[in-house]
Amino acid sequence: MFLRIIVPTVLVLAVMASFYAWYRRKLSDLDPSDEVRSLPGARLTAERLRVLSSPPWRVVYEIGPKHFGDVDHVVIGPGGPIAIETSMVDRPVLDPAADRSDAHVVAAAAIARGGVDDVTRSVGVPCSLLARVYWGTPQPDRPAAVQLAPGLVAVEGQRLNDWLVSMPPGQLTPAQVDQVWQAIITGIGRPDPLT
Repeated sequence: MFLRIIVPTVLVLAVMASFYAWYRRKLSDLDPSDEVRSLPGARLTAERLRVLSSPPWRVVYEIGPKHFGDVDHVVIGPGGPIAIETSMVDRPVLDPAADRSDAHVVAAAAIARGGVDDVTRSVGVPCSLLARVYWGTPQPDRPAAVQLAPGLVAVEGQRLNDWLVSMPPGQLTPAQVDQVWQAIITGIGRPDPLT
């Protein structure tokens, strides 16, 4: 009889101690002084993109990997659709004298944005730009974005919106922007918001 009381009590205390240790570890991950954050990169990019004004910008947020691979957002503006990949590392530093037209890099960027391009071409607007957003250490002494190759840009996550609004004006009307946005939404299987 004595063991029937002691054994469950000890087990309950062990489970409570384990839960408490796990909970403390999770809370320490949220400490703002930590260097490493446990937020997914796509969520950081989504939060940054939410402040863009609509119109002229429309955004398809947090697209799953089964649809467009590593592309986790698509931003549609007057200049056309931009496929966005998010990375939680520092932005690469490029050699200014390096040739940026390497066929392998250009082809890899075209393949990465290919799914988006297939969907947007159905409404007559190709996707010709892939932006890799880097959420590593901010580099304020460098430009917000650097072209890695034709059709591929490396963007500092902290200055993503600055880069987007500084892009040259495009030819898409707000109606065309909405049409491309709707094509992407329905292309990934989300409910059509206009019906």
